[in-house]
Amino acid sequence: MYKLVASSLLLLTAAFAVQHCSCQTVHFDCPKLPPLPPARTVHELRPQDIRVVMALGDSVTAGFGMMGRHGNIIEDLQEYRGMSWSIGMDDDAQTVPNFLKNYRDDLIGGSLGHHLGELCYDIVCPPFQYKPDKDVLNAAQSGAMIPNLVTHEWRYMLEQLKEHKEIDMDNDWKVLTLFIGANDLCLACSEIVPTLTPDDFEKHLRETLDEVMKIPRVFVNLVLTGNISGIYTLSLKNKHCTEVHRLLPIECACAFLGGSTPEGVKLREDLDKTAMAFNDRMNKVAADYVGIKDDFAVVIQPFFSGTDPSNFTIDFLSDLDCFHPSLLAHQHMAKGLWNNMLTPAAQKKTSLVWTDPFVCPTNNTLLYTN
Repeated sequence: MYKLVASSLLLLTAAFAVQHCSCQTVHFDCPKLPPLPPARTVHELRPQDIRVVMALGDSVTAGFGMMGRHGNIIEDLQEYRGMSWSIGMDDDAQTVPNFLKNYRDDLIGGSLGHHLGELCYDIVCPPFQYKPDKDVLNAAQSGAMIPNLVTHEWRYMLEQLKEHKEIDMDNDWKVLTLFIGANDLCLACSEIVPTLTPDDFEKHLRETLDEVMKIPRVFVNLVLTGNISGIYTLSLKNKHCTEVHRLLPIECACAFLGGSTPEGVKLREDLDKTAMAFNDRMNKVAADYVGIKDDFAVVIQPFFSGTDPSNFTIDFLSDLDCFHPSLLAHQHMAKGLWNNMLTPAAQKKTSLVWTDPFVCPTNNTLLYTN
């Protein structure tokens, strides 16, 4: 599949002029806060307490394609991990780790720079692809599905946690952001891999979280999935994107195959139903971990669940494939996650609103667990 994607993108790169984002970028400007006594439980966590950041996921968290087309296939297939919304830590990148660094300079774990994509696809998931000097504690792999988390990504994570001698496993508070499901959804209508049911999704999620819970002091951001079918509608606003999805529907077959035909409409309706079912299971699983340990929490972050990409401008999408989020989208996703983290459950936003300001913490603001 990698060769097919690469060759198709090369043709598209030659056929169309590069389009760059022109929308308002994000700038984190919250004031610093004085240090506080360390949190004793996960329910007392504040931004100042977080020392380690980690991430599990797929190509979105790997930062694939966010910088758009370059006219060179090697450059086009890069993962810009240092600017990834939930785990990137390049200088001046608008990401959750850099927001956290505003309150603690010794934060570690964020990914850096960029490199050629690391492909993990169903059972084809070579462990030697990782580049620890750049990936650091970003274990995400492009193409990953939820079964790959416990069998592949979490193994890398544990190895790296042990390698980093400056991490105090017993005493350092850690934030893990887990965002997965797009590839499982995009292949739900195909015969390429066995269909993953909501029961399967729940089973693999529990297996992963059970492993995560074995290490001390972890706050898990469990990010709900969004309305992937809306990317099809958004892409219709742009001739280049329409052509991309005509030539390259394989990237998300359930969203793009069939186009506007009744068959295509039915595929997207089923895609949305399955996405809602996956979100229901994530809510169910998170609730089952409440109160199990005083140093572990699984917190639903719902800012994507009600987000409909069709309401955005085309700048939301990378012009590389008109599917992955652009740099601008990564920045706003980082803001959406940050604001969710610092908001109690009953008041968390369930959609990504680009005009929303940052939630700036005070000394009384928590990383809320309820």
